[in-house]
Amino acid sequence: MRPPALFLLSTLAAAASNQSGVSPEAGLAGPAFPRPSSLRGSDALASAIGDFDRYVDGSAPIQSNETAWAVAVFSTNDAEPLYERYYTPEFDVGVSQVDRDSVFRIASVSKVFSVWSFLLEVGDAHFNDPITRYVPELADVVNETTADGVVYDDIDHVRWEEVTLGQLAGQLAGIPRDPAQTDLSAQYPPEQAMALGLPPLSDEEIPKCGVPGLLRSCTRSEMISQLLKQHPVFSTAHSPAYSNVAYALLGFAQEAATGTPVGEAISAGIMSALDMRSSSYDRAPASGGVVPGDASAVGWDFDLGTTSPSGALYSSTGDMVKAGQAILGSKTMKPAQTRRWLKPMSQTGVLGSAVGAPWEIRHLVLGGRVAQLYTKQGDIGGYRAAFVLSPEHDLGAIIFSAGPLGSNSAVVRETLMNAVGDVFLPMAEDQARLEARRNLAGVYTDVETNSSVTIVVDDSTTGLAVKSLFSRGIEIIGDNSPFISMFQAGRSARLFPSNLQTLHQKTGGEGTFVSRLGFRASFFNATGDANAVQDPGLMQWTSLGAPTYGARTLDDWVFELNEDGTAKVVDVRMLRLRMERGRE
Repeated sequence: MRPPALFLLSTLAAAASNQSGVSPEAGLAGPAFPRPSSLRGSDALASAIGDFDRYVDGSAPIQSNETAWAVAVFSTNDAEPLYERYYTPEFDVGVSQVDRDSVFRIASVSKVFSVWSFLLEVGDAHFNDPITRYVPELADVVNETTADGVVYDDIDHVRWEEVTLGQLAGQLAGIPRDPAQTDLSAQYPPEQAMALGLPPLSDEEIPKCGVPGLLRSCTRSEMISQLLKQHPVFSTAHSPAYSNVAYALLGFAQEAATGTPVGEAISAGIMSALDMRSSSYDRAPASGGVVPGDASAVGWDFDLGTTSPSGALYSSTGDMVKAGQAILGSKTMKPAQTRRWLKPMSQTGVLGSAVGAPWEIRHLVLGGRVAQLYTKQGDIGGYRAAFVLSPEHDLGAIIFSAGPLGSNSAVVRETLMNAVGDVFLPMAEDQARLEARRNLAGVYTDVETNSSVTIVVDDSTTGLAVKSLFSRGIEIIGDNSPFISMFQAGRSARLFPSNLQTLHQKTGGEGTFVSRLGFRASFFNATGDANAVQDPGLMQWTSLGAPTYGARTLDDWVFELNEDGTAKVVDVRMLRLRMERGRE
């Protein structure tokens, strides 16, 4: 009788091989190589900076003299940005020269800080709590059976008891976007509204607050009253729908749980903790602000009131670099919490886009694999902002732009944001590949057992390619592997970081270094039609951890490292083999 583990793997392999066509080689989700640690001073970075500067210098929209802008690229391994550039137009923008300390409104990038503060003060263990537990005004909303027999009207009323805190954080609550901010009846007199084909409204239907620049901010009760007049967008957890008021409600929940208003929690728990001296919540700085025109006209002094958690922060590139490094480096929370935060919560209608809390996530093809980029954009008045994080490279970027209403600030933000992705993301991937080749590739041997493994990293490799593996004279990975007939796998393998490591004290006792680095081997390529029902990459992740041999698996590999990050030994754990790396 065939062992159960062999039956499972061979059955899955047969299912994959029966698909028609072959999709491009892909790997396990996550980085293909360990994160790059030596970006500063690298040839890859120098080349990328040259490419980016040439692009900016030749871009008409960026050099149009309509908009002030700032861009900074950073990593977690360097306190200073890897790259920064600033542009000051020839008209008055409130500062003589835009620099890393110049303050912009960051608009909806503020949502990152609101969710961040919630995670620090309350925690995602409460993400499944209903909002009605914390906001009694919503718990009191009752939709009773009507005289005409309607039991519950989902079309006209939000089921607030179904709305969870996690759905509010992740744009999945299905609730209205704004209480009144975009209401045309507050922006146009009745005669102008009717000229647009809009019907006349009663005085009760026209908001009296909550339209920045036109009406005062709403009180909590006024905001909730306006909210309850609106219809749901979707049922809960149906599809992502952008909502600003969701973060006001999340802030109410945080205050109810902790007793501290969210603005105070952000200021103390994040800004002060990270020494973000140029940043403020719901309060424009007295100096240093980029104000490209009349403060009210460009939105500099818009008061968002109770919806401030959705977009009321002011910050600089210097401070946002600190924030990005803190998130990627888990400086304010445990790494496990950071990993949960930097994950998709839902999918948009675009295959390459997903939504997190509050991330706008892009899936980009990079070096033959899919990379996840976590972004958040923000718009208010003439201000545009973008916050970009690549957890797979410990890399991030900040883009700010500001101009008078009608300027090209949105085009500038989009152009710079895309250029950063086009230039610096491949740079980081190339550097990670180069460092993996230098630190990990080579021939490892154990003469005593007649065992060896050859690991290669080249420009066509996704992950570390295992070209051959011999255990005690038997070919385990290669053309003559006995595992090919058993599993339909074993001719080759690729190693991918498992994000598991051992920290060790450095010689002399000062500081730590990674002394062991974990990898998982993938023995299968994605096969079949990418549009087929069956996942063409199914075998790559479902085969992990099987079969076992004495509680160890063949896909479990560990590199033992020197203090400089170079490998000295590779441990193929199922085979109980520790092989030493040969000299170049």
